[in-house]
Amino acid sequence: SKISQAEDLFYISSYGFRGEALPSIASCCEVTLKTRRKEDELGCMVQISANKINSTSQLAMPVGTNISARNIFWNIPARRKFLKSDATEYRQIISEFNRIALTRHDVSFKLIHNGQQVMEYPVAGNSKLRIVQAGGKDIAKDLLPIEVNTSIVKLSGFIGTPQLARKNQQNQYFFVNGRYFKSPLLFKALANAYKGLLPEGHIPSYFIYFSINPELMDINIHPTKTEIKFEDESILFEVLHSAAKHTLGMNSMVPSIDF
Repeated sequence: SKISQAEDLFYISSYGFRGEALPSIASCCEVTLKTRRKEDELGCMVQISANKINSTSQLAMPVGTNISARNIFWNIPARRKFLKSDATEYRQIISEFNRIALTRHDVSFKLIHNGQQVMEYPVAGNSKLRIVQAGGKDIAKDLLPIEVNTSIVKLSGFIGTPQLARKNQQNQYFFVNGRYFKSPLLFKALANAYKGLLPEGHIPSYFIYFSINPELMDINIHPTKTEIKFEDESILFEVLHSAAKHTLGMNSMVPSIDF
């Protein structure tokens, strides 16, 4: 549904191919798929375990698709033992939940853990409201807007005041075309902009959204898709560094001169 010719592979802006991943997921856990098209009165439920269809049935449900995966690696003990503690895996889930939610403030999100709803983000009017939902209302006063529009990249979002800096990587987010990614070089661009403003060992907070032509980047260089190769990362470095310095200067966040 996303490509009709080979060149389309360079223009994919969504998260990828759900149909490609599902067989791999279904091979190592128990999957229940519920789906209903708009033109159908009833939906369909398919239950799969170890890539074998156990049952199919019709059911009443709203339009859309719901996929649940349970008992991960139940049939592959060698893989199951590499799962970390429940607390560690839960933290990973929360981290991924926030990464996705921060890209789509126009969608509501819920996180249910052990039968209890632990997080809920209703539809937000803009990205700042979603950031406050994820990071807590206390951070709102310490978010500084940042925005640049060039022929190569559009950049928007927020950087934190020095008061929002932390020793851990709690509020550090880069997104490009709606996709979370990591970049040591772009982090350095921001860190340099804060030079002289932060205590030793503290990291600035940021929620930066890049918009760039998909032709100018490659998202397929790492299995987790969190690393992206840009055609010219040095330009992004300069744009981000300049924009951050400008924002900090406009808000009177400039380092004092030590004579």
